[in-house]
Amino acid sequence: MKTAAQRIDGFSIDNILQIFSMEKKSQTLQVSKEEQVGLLDINQGELVHAQLVELTGMDAAMEILAWDDVLIEVLPLRTITPSITSPLINILLEVSKLKDERKSAREESGEDLLQSAIEMAERQQYKQAHKELTAFLKKKRDSVLGWIWFARIQGNVDIIRKALNMAAGIDAGDQLLQEELRKFTLALPTLHGGAAKKCYFCWTPLAKNAVSCLHCRGYLTISAESLRHLGEMDAEVAAQAQERYLRIIKKFPRSLTAVYCLALIQMNRSNLKEALVYLDKATKMAPERALFSSQLTMLLDHLAHHSQEKGDDGNTAGAVAAVGVEKAASHASQKTVLVVEDSATTRKVIAITLTRKGYKVIEAGDGLEALSKISEERPDLIMLDVILPKMDGYKILSIIKGNEEFKDIPVIMLTSRDGFIDKMKGRVAGSSAYLTKPFDPEKMIQEIEKHI
Repeated sequence: MKTAAQRIDGFSIDNILQIFSMEKKSQTLQVSKEEQVGLLDINQGELVHAQLVELTGMDAAMEILAWDDVLIEVLPLRTITPSITSPLINILLEVSKLKDERKSAREESGEDLLQSAIEMAERQQYKQAHKELTAFLKKKRDSVLGWIWFARIQGNVDIIRKALNMAAGIDAGDQLLQEELRKFTLALPTLHGGAAKKCYFCWTPLAKNAVSCLHCRGYLTISAESLRHLGEMDAEVAAQAQERYLRIIKKFPRSLTAVYCLALIQMNRSNLKEALVYLDKATKMAPERALFSSQLTMLLDHLAHHSQEKGDDGNTAGAVAAVGVEKAASHASQKTVLVVEDSATTRKVIAITLTRKGYKVIEAGDGLEALSKISEERPDLIMLDVILPKMDGYKILSIIKGNEEFKDIPVIMLTSRDGFIDKMKGRVAGSSAYLTKPFDPEKMIQEIEKHI
């Protein structure tokens, strides 16, 4: 029977290797970054082999370990011939030096500023992107790509025109620039009053009251009109936009902008059941936003009517019913608690107590499993035992609090000791509270409700 790969997303390779070293694990890591895939083989906590296309051994390991923003899958240890003999700590120190050198080179060229600005722009954080792009263009005034992105984030027609003209003065033949100029020329007759917003899918400037894009024909909201024009959006633009927002979701799972835009893309592509899933998620993430709930209602009504007219196979009706039940619920969406505890009995006691109070409970028995569950589920709160196999909970806590995506998740430490020093260690490491085992279930619930 084939063992399913354990996926860990959102944590660095360094974090995972630290846990492997402490827990003396023997497994293979499949590390993916965009189109590149590398393999790291760990035996008893030590890195013994690596492979990346033609590269093997230390050369492959150094390159893979220098990657950021990776997807990691944990596989059974392959049968390999060891090619690396250096201790893991020495390898990580060498990689740290390599990353520092590369970072200095990127900072000198301004590449980091540009990439940071593009990432912010793609998440529609235009003010932050403007600040980064302004700093970048002071360093690299002759960057065509920099001026194109500067134009893309602007809401003033004159500034857009000037930015595109600056790019044209540097390289008028640039293909991306020519495409931007075509979109700007197409939109210009509609941009009255000098103000513009941007298409979520292709960056075309649009009038403030526009409901669809002149260039890609994508609709910017779910409405009676957009539901009459399903499938009319340019397929290539839709595919590119979907890839972009999925990439954002991978790095920022709680990006409301990306989730909503994915709902719109699926709607424009006539994938209404998929659109329903994303829109329902957006509604749960921001229940106070009437825009999302009203569009969800409209899409539910459309799907229900459509399934009756077309004689649907029941899947659509089931999806509508499932979302409808959750939409009708008066309470907030169910909160998720991750319980990290090596004792199966203690985990079960906590899980039963929390489930009876309406919480969703996920469980982990060691550090690696904990990081996997955090990346998969993104719990609302973590209950973390101090004493775990081969490593302590403080190390896991430091990894969680050192991660930008997960650092704000409240963590309650569990211990069988009631010492002042232990509590101080937990506080310093970033825990929200400290419970001493055995603890009263009601007291545990009260403590959780303070932080969730």
